[in-house]
This record gives sequence, structure tokens and C-alpha cells, in this order.
Amino acid sequence: MSAARTATDPSPQRRAVGIVRVSRTNGREGERFVSPEEQRERIEATCARDGLKLIAVHEELDVSGGKTLAKRPGVSSAVEAVERGKADVIAAAYFDRLFRSLHTQSEVIDRVERAGGQVLAVDVGRVANGSAGQWLSGTMLGAVSEYQRRSIRERSAEGQARAVARGATPWARVPLGYFRRDDGTLEPDPKSAPIARRAFEMRAAGDSIAKIRAMLKSRGVVRSPRGVQVMLASRVYLGEIHFGKLVNLRAHEPIIDRELWTRTQRMFVPRGPQPDSERLLARLGVLRCGSCGARLGTMKLPRQKNYPIYRCPSQSDCDHHVTISAEIAERVVVDAVRTHLADAEGRASAAEGARHAAAALEQAQANLDAAVRAFAAAGLDAEASAVERLTELRQLRDEAQLRLDRIGGDTAYTVSAAVDWDELTVVERRRLIRATVESAIVAPTGRGAGRIDVRTFGHTSSPPPADDV
Repeated sequence: MSAARTATDPSPQRRAVGIVRVSRTNGREGERFVSPEEQRERIEATCARDGLKLIAVHEELDVSGGKTLAKRPGVSSAVEAVERGKADVIAAAYFDRLFRSLHTQSEVIDRVERAGGQVLAVDVGRVANGSAGQWLSGTMLGAVSEYQRRSIRERSAEGQARAVARGATPWARVPLGYFRRDDGTLEPDPKSAPIARRAFEMRAAGDSIAKIRAMLKSRGVVRSPRGVQVMLASRVYLGEIHFGKLVNLRAHEPIIDRELWTRTQRMFVPRGPQPDSERLLARLGVLRCGSCGARLGTMKLPRQKNYPIYRCPSQSDCDHHVTISAEIAERVVVDAVRTHLADAEGRASAAEGARHAAAALEQAQANLDAAVRAFAAAGLDAEASAVERLTELRQLRDEAQLRLDRIGGDTAYTVSAAVDWDELTVVERRRLIRATVESAIVAPTGRGAGRIDVRTFGHTSSPPPADDV
């Protein structure tokens, strides 16, 4: 029985958390596409019919149903809500939107049923392990769903292998210096290939990434510091394709020779894999340098007993490279979120942040669709400039999608977030920060919390100066 049920309210309305999932990862083709809107409508209709109160809908976009529970943020939050007594039912429009892994299915159902909850798929009904018959039915459905996922993956892998073997690139972006033929293979672009070659020559001669970026910009090519590093490390310029375990060493005509590529690589110092940070604001993108606008990253100061800080990335074009105590930054942002969500206006603006992100995605998708139709109607869709423009529009669309994914469609917890913050999971806290905070600008000068200007959707709040540093 849920913890919310009391003697004075013996039969409260059961509460449901909806799960909407769509796979959009490049290279994974053939999976039946059901729009998030359609899934949400089916969940809402079923809850209304069965007398369930839908308290939240978690969207998992670009998430495979075959991932483990730890990598399913929406389902994980729903399971935790049931275990904490804040929900009674996990609902999905279709069984395969909920599970494509027998292992994950078994773990979710076991945890939910131990907490007294239920798992519901609109197309098949309740999914349970209670009786032998229920277990058999659910296991058979799960086996079929996992079989379909594995079959799709195998067919996709076969298509990628054939593409790489004939020299076609299995990714969307066309590298600077090339254009893509109709058959998907690459050919050097007479106009931009010399620009790409010059970038390699400059790096091999010892020029900095900043100087190479300036050269590219003077020729109409804008690249971030990381983008330049990725380009200079790419073996595509040697005429090779490397895609996971798939390799074609003679895929297309190279732009540079191996000796130049080798000299360029000697200028790089490999950093190794970057571990996931446990800091609350890490990789959220809300903390910004007040000097250059770059996103602040997290690190520890070994000489100060691994004291955690956020700092402006060293590779950015910045005159100050600001740093701020991680504890101070997190406290200021959390206080701003809790204050903002303490009234109806704050909760409305948090929801507005999600709606704004959804509208931006819709507009970006419309711009991309319009360009695709226009280039196709004019017979220009294979032109290098058209491909480059479509690539830019697709990147803008993907960035808008990422923004919406990070915010999520769930603002159900904002009602009590100001009071129950300590009960929220880290995932839920980060989701609320994304939905509430537009940016937190850290000034290059000043002291402590007074350096941080937190801008929430619909409001701007600057904390009073503090004595701490």
C-alpha cells in the first residue's frame, strides 16, 4: 500500500507516471516509430478511462529500450517514485516503448511489485510476475520485443558494413574539404580542400588551435576549439573510414599525406577518458563564464585537498578564465531554483521553459523540412553548398532536441520541489534546474556568491554579496 494512503483517506485515487520513449539514434533503423504526442495521448486517455491520476510523463528521446535500468532516466525516476510512495502505476502506450530487454523488464517489475505498484502497457494490459501465467505472458512479450530489437540491430549493422566496404560514410556530417556524391562516397572539394590542408600544415608547424580557428574563420569556416581538434585527429583526411570496428583504408581520395597527418598528431597530448562528474551542475550547461560566455566545467584542486571548483575551459578564447567554488555555485543555483518554485508564478515559468524548448525544436524541424523540400524541388540537394546548409540546419535541430531532452517534459515535481528538495533524486534535481535556470553567469571579479547572476525563465535574480570566497 502506498505511503500516501491514510486512515482518513482509505481509497485515494491511484497515481500514474507515464513513459514515452522514441529511438532516434543515427544508424539504428527500422524500429517502428510512434510519435511522443501519440504515446502521451494514449496514456492520458487510458488514465482517464481507468480513473488514474497522471502526475507525470517522462520522455526518453533517443533512448534504446534495450538499455539497462541505470541508463533509462525516465523509467528509473518512475520506479523510484513508486518506491517512495509518490506513484502507484507506471504506464506506457505500447509494451515495446517500455521494454526491449528481458533483464530490464524483470528488474522493473520486481521492484515495482515489491513496492505495491503496477506496470501497465496500454496495448497489452498489466504486465506482472505475480502468477505463473502472468510471468509466462510477460516473459513471452519481452522475448519477442528483445528479438525484434536484436534483429533491427543486426540488419542495421549489415547495412553499415556494406556502406563502409564501398566507401560510403555512415554518418551525416560531411568533413570540411569534401563533398558527398549521390552514392554516399566522399570526393575532395576543390574550394575547401586547400583550407582543410592548410589547417593540418599549421598545426604540424606548431600553431595553436586558436590561430587555426582564426584562419578558418577568415575563410568563412567557424569551428569551436573542440571542433578543430576533432577535425585534425580525423583519419578521413587520409582517405580512410573508421566506424566502430568497421574500417576501409582506401575509401576515397585523401587530402593530406600520412607524413603530414603524423606530424599533426604529435602536437596533441591525449587526455584519456573523462570520468562522469558527481557534481550537481556538471555538464548541465547553465554555469557560464562572465567574460567569454563559455560553459564552466568541473575539476578538483589537488594542492588544496581536491577542493572542487567550476572553471572556464582552458581552450576557450577568454581573457579571464573564471573559477568559482563548486559548493558556492551549487548552493546559489539551488537556492534560486527553490525560491523560484515556491509560488505558482515560478512553477508556471518552469513549465514555460519546457514549452519554449518544445517550440524551438518544432521551429528548427520546420526549417530543416522546408530546406529539404526546397533543395529537392530545385534539384540541388546533392550540391555541396546545399548539403552543408542542410547539415547546419540538422545540427540546429539536434541542439534544440538536446535542449528539450535535457529539460524533459516533466514539471510534476515543481509543485513541492521548494519544500521536498531533499527527497528528490539527483536526476530529478538536475531536471528541475534545467527547466528553471536559463543561465548562471559567474563574473570575473567579486567575492563568493555575489559573483553569480542566476537568470531563471521569466525572472532574473542576483543573490546578495556574501563573505565566503
